[in-house]
Amino acid sequence: MLNKLSVTYNNTSISLENISTLAILGDNRVGKTAFLERIALTNEDNIPTILNTKGSINYENFSVNIDDEEVKCEHAKADRIRVPIDSGMRYLTNEIRRYDCKGSIKYKAMIIYPYIFRTMIHEEHYGIFVKPNDENMKFNNMIKGLIDGTVIHMVNDFIYENGDNVTYLDNLGRGISNMVKLLWSVYYYKPDILLIDDIETLSLHPKRLQILLKWFTEYIRDNKLKAMLFTTNSDAYVDLAEVDEGAKFLLLRKDDYMLMDRDEVLDRIDYEDLRYTALKGETT
Repeated sequence: MLNKLSVTYNNTSISLENISTLAILGDNRVGKTAFLERIALTNEDNIPTILNTKGSINYENFSVNIDDEEVKCEHAKADRIRVPIDSGMRYLTNEIRRYDCKGSIKYKAMIIYPYIFRTMIHEEHYGIFVKPNDENMKFNNMIKGLIDGTVIHMVNDFIYENGDNVTYLDNLGRGISNMVKLLWSVYYYKPDILLIDDIETLSLHPKRLQILLKWFTEYIRDNKLKAMLFTTNSDAYVDLAEVDEGAKFLLLRKDDYMLMDRDEVLDRIDYEDLRYTALKGETT
């Protein structure tokens, strides 16, 4: 749990307390993704991920305070540029970065954009002997109950093994593939704070998404993750309210915000969709 989290930018200050899971709702272009990215930029290692997704980064004069430790950024900018290397239409992609941030956060934040996960096109892959290594088995023990089988990580690929059936993970469907890739990132990079933009783009069946959110609450409860924050334009916030009694809900608006706890959300679910509440700026 994060005891305190505050993000300050453009004469706006969003201050939150006791955050373990947080769903962020709001209109398009209101700043949901920017809220996550400013938190992510407390860790310069997230720049390539953001850059590979967006093509450019341009944030100025913001600060992030987490549990009384602060990072202040005058500039966090980066661009990908293509430089011709010969007359044969070949290019080299370079990165220009300006990261003027001072201070540090003891927690490691990681941002993930599920919509950039690629579903590969493979030939069928049956009957090939594959031996899981120790890391594969540790990973499978971590996600036991989420997928019935063994996931084997190979170079830039995953193999799925269940009994005599061996196939590429992507052949099981986009939702399962995306979920495993997300969880592998959590397992491999071991962030303290996980930031997921547009969680619905995992393309999971609603019931399986609810199971995944419940898994995250238990993972946090076991002190393997401090907090998980996600943006959404779907009813994933309802699933979170149903599985995590400590969940919080941030309704972002152009000029202000509203924070709700789980009990408030459950009291309103039967007659109110908080996505529209955030959109209209209503508090009743």
